[in-house]
Amino acid sequence: MMRKWLLALSYVSGLGAAFMYRYTILDWLGQDGHVPLSILAAAALALFPVVPYKAVIGLFGYVYGSLAGGAMCWLATTAAAALMFGGVKWLWPEKGRAYLSSVPALHKFTSAVRRRPFASVVAARLLPVIPQTAVNVYAAAAGLPFWSFILASGLGKIPGIALFAFLGGNAREHPAAAVIASVLYIAALLLLGVLLKGGKYGSKGSA
Repeated sequence: MMRKWLLALSYVSGLGAAFMYRYTILDWLGQDGHVPLSILAAAALALFPVVPYKAVIGLFGYVYGSLAGGAMCWLATTAAAALMFGGVKWLWPEKGRAYLSSVPALHKFTSAVRRRPFASVVAARLLPVIPQTAVNVYAAAAGLPFWSFILASGLGKIPGIALFAFLGGNAREHPAAAVIASVLYIAALLLLGVLLKGGKYGSKGSA
């Protein structure tokens, strides 16, 4: 419980700091020659998510445009996923295996994921309710193939990044389109929650 409160506090603090210094951040991002540094900053925020990454994608879309901002965030998050995956798989493999063995309920699930690693990672990336950092760590601990993980991650990240980059890029000139896209996204999340809840109860009933 304490960890959850600390995580929530860190998110609120990060968002508050970003709001207070928003003009400074926008000016820095918009300067010529700062694109490589901006990508590095986006990768660092993916590795250490002190603010919700959807806000980062929207910010990049706002500053650089939907296409360029989305591409930069896609590159940054893919690089961050590769670094985190490699660190867990090759630098701390014992900790990864210990984590999997400590959760018996994951045994059957991990076996299924190992049979279809590419499809499993793509599905996990497409589900917005799953923390992306958890996907990186779990995939490495489960021993999934590196290139299969990277390719599946890159593919699965495209829809979400494209959406929030679009929202950021259109927030200034086309606010109505941004609002409509946000409503559709929230509706999709609610529908997904209903479907998952229904499947859960359905499986209990059939058992």
